[in-house]
Amino acid sequence: MKKVKAIVVRSPGANCDIETAHAFEKVGATATRVHINELTSGRDSILNYDILAIPGGFSYGDDIAGGKILSVHMNKFFKDIKKFIADKKPVIGICNGFQVLTRLGFLPTSKNFEHTTSLDFNDSGTFICKWVNLKVNKKSPCIFTKDMPDYIQLPIAHGEGKLVVKNQAVLTEIKKNNADALTYEDNPNGSLGDIAGLTNKEGNVLGLMPHPERFVERFHHPAWTRDEVAKFLGTPAGLLIFKNAVKYVK
Repeated sequence: MKKVKAIVVRSPGANCDIETAHAFEKVGATATRVHINELTSGRDSILNYDILAIPGGFSYGDDIAGGKILSVHMNKFFKDIKKFIADKKPVIGICNGFQVLTRLGFLPTSKNFEHTTSLDFNDSGTFICKWVNLKVNKKSPCIFTKDMPDYIQLPIAHGEGKLVVKNQAVLTEIKKNNADALTYEDNPNGSLGDIAGLTNKEGNVLGLMPHPERFVERFHHPAWTRDEVAKFLGTPAGLLIFKNAVKYVK
């Protein structure tokens, strides 16, 4: 069987592409880190791959707003992204990548790809870097969170992670479609609906603020050596997310 091919988009300021590629490699995929210039120039195309990942970091220094400039560059091959998603191939946007997917109008599902959600500055007004408890929406169509435990832990690291919506109707639609694939147990940034991760109606697109690529080994967890905690860790939650994507493609 041919190996699943994942593309991890590189851009100036993004700093999680290596870890994201490693996560895909760890679950049996071939991961290629491709610079955004290769895609905007047409020298490569996301359509040559099976999975698209937009990693975390601070693309273009988060000038103007988080993910804004990268989303403008990726808009140059908007039709390819649209086709990629329509072909039901998996797309994951992590932290900065989540910001990009919302700005492009791919999350949540919208007929006209309207920009109805954004990731705003945390209520605390400060950068937050810590581990958080997350609830997995078992009714969500998200392929990335399929068959995962009810509750998981992942680290977050962001200054603009508060999910905001255009109006109440958008939030109502998100809840109705179970698009809130992941929610915070103890909301650290003020996100509406406690939302930590969004999916589309088909479930093949996931945007999330937590970093799954930072928990693909048991020893990544800060409490992995504590007997009373370690026995409950099981398979690292981040690894399960990447494994689900590869399994879905296969």
